[in-house]
Amino acid sequence: MAVKSFFVFASLCWAFSSSYAQTPALDFSQARQLAHDRVDAIKVETAETAKRESEAKSARSLHGPKIELDSKQIWGRKTLDYGTINLGSIIPTLPPIDLYHEEDIGGPRAAINAQLPIYMGGAINAKVRAADEAVYESQARTQAQRDTVDTELAQKYFAVQLARSIERLQSEMLHQQELEVRKALRFEKTGTISKLERMAVEVNRDAAKRELLTAQTNRRVAESELAGLLREESVGELKNPLFVVTEDIGSLKSWQDKAMGSSPVLKSVLAQRRQAEQGVTAAKAAWHPQVYAFANYNLIKHYLTIPEPDWIAGIGLKFTLWDNKDRNASIAAANSLVTKAQAAHDEASNRIQTAVQTAYLKSNEAREAYRLTDSTLSLAKENLRLREKSFSEGLSTADEVNDARTKLLAAEIARRVAAYRFVVAWAMLNAVSGDMNAFEQSVTRQTNIFEY
Repeated sequence: MAVKSFFVFASLCWAFSSSYAQTPALDFSQARQLAHDRVDAIKVETAETAKRESEAKSARSLHGPKIELDSKQIWGRKTLDYGTINLGSIIPTLPPIDLYHEEDIGGPRAAINAQLPIYMGGAINAKVRAADEAVYESQARTQAQRDTVDTELAQKYFAVQLARSIERLQSEMLHQQELEVRKALRFEKTGTISKLERMAVEVNRDAAKRELLTAQTNRRVAESELAGLLREESVGELKNPLFVVTEDIGSLKSWQDKAMGSSPVLKSVLAQRRQAEQGVTAAKAAWHPQVYAFANYNLIKHYLTIPEPDWIAGIGLKFTLWDNKDRNASIAAANSLVTKAQAAHDEASNRIQTAVQTAYLKSNEAREAYRLTDSTLSLAKENLRLREKSFSEGLSTADEVNDARTKLLAAEIARRVAAYRFVVAWAMLNAVSGDMNAFEQSVTRQTNIFEY
């Protein structure tokens, strides 16, 4: 019966593992693309960019002509008074003649009016450039949002790998503790150990169960957070393991220089400053004359009065002598926006420099911590081997064996935590430097350094 149950259980396990394996493991690049397509914050920024691109296209059309159809029905009369003609000097008998005429000018009117700007004091060019800079700003903001999401994805993706790895370690720990309980029961029967020592082994086994339960909960939480970010119900196998970059990662200055040239946050505030500068140009345009070409063509000629032309065209010049809006104040306000934008740029530069330094230091610290776990891990393995051997010979207690096994587990976990801390810091370093593609490449180059 036991053999039959074993085979049933094995068959179920094989069927489950086979069906699970049919689902391809999700690599980081695929997860990144899913996040870019699904995260609402990125959708918002993308929509804003599309809006500003349309606005820029609309602004560029300001250089073109404006053509209007003007139609109306009018009522009115026109008095034509040409004065009085006195012919008495020629024909004394003729009275003065008044040249006076009243005409009905009512009726429909329809005309096509066209106007083409020639010189607007730089206002149109300023609006076009400001609209283009608004597009650049929005594109940079979108990229910055993608980098933020990528950083969060790196944290959650590799948090799952960390949690799953720790769960496996805790599961193996419980398995070893179960074996120790069986061994302790045999030793108790032969009188090698006391009942108290056997009970101590069982206590250690129960503690391992609690630790496994905690690890399982942490794994489920990590999976849930990653699934939530990717807008998935659950996550399956993940392809890319925890890793640590062992080659030289460059100097702090090289990373800071890279950030100054590539950071989307800086690109965004620079675009804001250039928009403000174009605002100054637009405000100054109010002091300049405007030159334009115009044309008018009347479509209904039957009702035109004698002075009204069939068509007319020419060049116009307009200059505002007095405006109820203070033009100097407008220029001052625009200059204030430039000052504000420059201050925002300086502040962003300082924050990015600090962020790069922090991420760089944390990356190096995590790498060093990972390296230093080698000696601790080697010592813990050897100590456990010796304690297990001594316990079998009755020279060590169950508590001493458990302590050795716990230290080995702690060393294994510390090694994985160091790798996770490096990945998170490495992602942040690449994000603030404006090059998450480089982080993705480093992820795909790495091999598994742990036994998952």
